Amino acid sequence: MTSLEHEAIQLQEGLSKIGTFGVIYRIEELTSFKIDVLSNTSFKDAPDTLNFIVVCRLETSRQFLKQPFEYDRKNAFRNSLLHYSRWLVGIFHTSTDVTSWPSDSGIEFDNVAFMQFNLSSEGEQHRNYTSWMDNNNCTRVSIETLMWSNDRKRKLTTVGYVFNGSLYLQKDIFPNVKFGFNQRRLLISILPWKPYVEIDEVTNEYKGLSIDVLKELSRRLNFTYELISPPDGKWGVASGNNTWNGLFGQLQRREVDLVAAPLATDAHRETVSDFTLPYYYEKSGIIIKKPDPSYSTKLFDPLNPMVYICIAISLSVTTFFLFLFEKFNPFYRNVAGRMKIRGLHHFSDSFFYMYGALFCQGGEHVAASSAGRTLLSCWWIFCIIMVATYSGNFVAFLTVTKETLPFKDVEGLVEQNTYKWGTAGTTIFETLLKNSELPERKKIWNGILKFNLSDPSVLSSDPAEQIRKVRGGKYAYIGDRTYLDMAIGESCDMSVISPADFHTLLIAFPLPSNSPFLKIFSDEIVSIVEGGLIQIWLRKALPKLGKCEDTSVTVAKSISVLEFQFAFYLIGIGVIISFLSLIYEHIKSKFYQCTVTRCSRRNGQRTTTYVKDINPITEFYSNIHGVNATPIQLAIRRQIPYTLRNTKNKPNKDINY
Repeated sequence: MTSLEHEAIQLQEGLSKIGTFGVIYRIEELTSFKIDVLSNTSFKDAPDTLNFIVVCRLETSRQFLKQPFEYDRKNAFRNSLLHYSRWLVGIFHTSTDVTSWPSDSGIEFDNVAFMQFNLSSEGEQHRNYTSWMDNNNCTRVSIETLMWSNDRKRKLTTVGYVFNGSLYLQKDIFPNVKFGFNQRRLLISILPWKPYVEIDEVTNEYKGLSIDVLKELSRRLNFTYELISPPDGKWGVASGNNTWNGLFGQLQRREVDLVAAPLATDAHRETVSDFTLPYYYEKSGIIIKKPDPSYSTKLFDPLNPMVYICIAISLSVTTFFLFLFEKFNPFYRNVAGRMKIRGLHHFSDSFFYMYGALFCQGGEHVAASSAGRTLLSCWWIFCIIMVATYSGNFVAFLTVTKETLPFKDVEGLVEQNTYKWGTAGTTIFETLLKNSELPERKKIWNGILKFNLSDPSVLSSDPAEQIRKVRGGKYAYIGDRTYLDMAIGESCDMSVISPADFHTLLIAFPLPSNSPFLKIFSDEIVSIVEGGLIQIWLRKALPKLGKCEDTSVTVAKSISVLEFQFAFYLIGIGVIISFLSLIYEHIKSKFYQCTVTRCSRRNGQRTTTYVKDINPITEFYSNIHGVNATPIQLAIRRQIPYTLRNTKNKPNKDINY
């Protein structure tokens, strides 16, 4: 056993006493396989961090630290050790100072610190370490750390000393931990999709919401990046043996470090990738070309068809009640020849009066009884409400074009036979529809496969091609709502249907499976979202809305029965009050007859009756209908007494009216 091995064992024993786990390897034994074994070991304090202590000569450490094992991006854990490992190297050399370490040493590990122990000529055998002797013969060993410069070159910086066995630090031993990826270059794959990723026509550079998020991440985590695209230009779908193409194929083969395209999370995609927390929630929609507007029914559009039916029923029922109240009301009991006079006691006159009230016209005849007048007053209030609401809504329908769409949801789409439908191939929509167990989504996917036999463009991955098919007519495209709204902003002849129960897309960045960098990316994305930057960038990425900004929403809507229910309640209240008035008039008539009968019996032969009880009714009908007035009516009208002799009683008694 060499002296270095002996000292390594002593160091391990010392670390064990303070509860630190350590494994000793000879430098030639520290292979990639050994690192993979360590990656499966459960560490209590920092499972993603490994601390290495290297004891060797300067030339040996130079060779070893250049590439002690394979740590390219295809080996996730080993690759993470470039950032998460910490190396403390003890150099034993007599001639060369460690500070002369070249800046282009080729060491890729971020956190490397050196302690150089110079050996005296005669102390080689006894290990008398005297790095530097001050005037008091005290030993001091400096601690040097490899720092990154802006041009990605390394230089040593003194961060502290070990003085007589005590540690004195001026800075952190591993300050590069605070600088994220230390300007490391990441390989990132993207594909254009508005408004997340698109090429600026002026600068010929990528821009969009996803690019803004990527730039902010690179600033916060201190990395640079190179953008590439998948060779096949596809987003990524799985074959039968779970081999993916496109962007997810690159992640599955670990060819890239990150994908910055707008990709939605999905259980099938997570078999080959790890998604960060989402930075945007996207709705789904269906876009179709607007059908030609119908002008023949514009007069009936302001109200719901059920409202017209209820108005017709109300007209018929209320007319019937008015006819009953006026025909069988005892208020008119003493009107002679009443059935020969036109009025509301005829059903046709009642109907046309009530019908005319709907147009604020009324009719020739009016009611004189309390029951009839109560019912008519409620009917007039009902008519005023209806006419005012219809008039206001009719103006709105003349101003705003009403969209009558052939279907309103996914169920309506699959049940109709006029429109074909499709979606962007190799995107999240193909994955969702193809693997879904929901009946409606199965029908959608089966329909796409059927249409694809004669028209392969229904699965075109180019959304612009899909929009061109929509504008051609009789075609529906299923896609993300933001892109559909942008398409409407460019062309007013399309409309978007947003099924509330379809699918909400969670847009996030995917990394290769089991990526050790998932947490730090997710934490930064959460910070970005909570800071409100997403909404700012989205407003910048979306084009300004033009003349078609409100075409996806119908401003004027037909009025339903529920919104008119209070008016119908008013009619019912009027009918009830009219019934009560009719009952009151019947009771009053019976009471009057009983009173007259008792008076007749009490006075014997003489019966006194007051013309005023019957006169206003006959005078009312004489004035309204032009009937010749009787002498009694003329006497009352002229306010002169009239004497009527009772021919049945003797002697001649005057009966004054």
